[in-house]
Amino acid sequence: MANAERIEFESATLFKKLVDKGQLKSLVSVKSSPYPKYCFKNTDKVADIVGRFVAQHNLKSDRSIDDCWETFDKDILNTEEKPQSIVTRNLKVVKRIVSEGYGHMLKRTCVDQYKKKCFVFYANDRIAEIKNEEDAISRAKYEEKHTSSRKEMADTRMSELIKKAMEVR
Repeated sequence: MANAERIEFESATLFKKLVDKGQLKSLVSVKSSPYPKYCFKNTDKVADIVGRFVAQHNLKSDRSIDDCWETFDKDILNTEEKPQSIVTRNLKVVKRIVSEGYGHMLKRTCVDQYKKKCFVFYANDRIAEIKNEEDAISRAKYEEKHTSSRKEMADTRMSELIKKAMEVR
């Protein structure tokens, strides 16, 4: 389960608990074959949360303590067609997806061309809805920030030009 630097486990419930406790920053990777295996940095806080969780669940941190895998088997593993994926870098999207109980749908993590961590989820309607909602919020914040800074720059420039015109006279 753990080596000196990393803690690995398969429980989606434990993954949700760690994300809820603010430890998403300690997530190193997620790999699926076919079930996800979560790998976290072995920090004091992560080790403490995992230790308490394992003690409460008869020294287990595998899939047997979760009840979400039956639907996962039916919807993801036993389908004829390859399941679609949803990719995001937005940590608010990831936190919300996990907090709503879809942590088991995290397929893997990777690093994109801009050296940013990406999260790849198996697609379903609710995950797509969450992503769209959070992306709209982020886009609105971005637009507001950049619109106000552009307006500020234009106002500053206009003030400078007015000052200059007044000095010439």
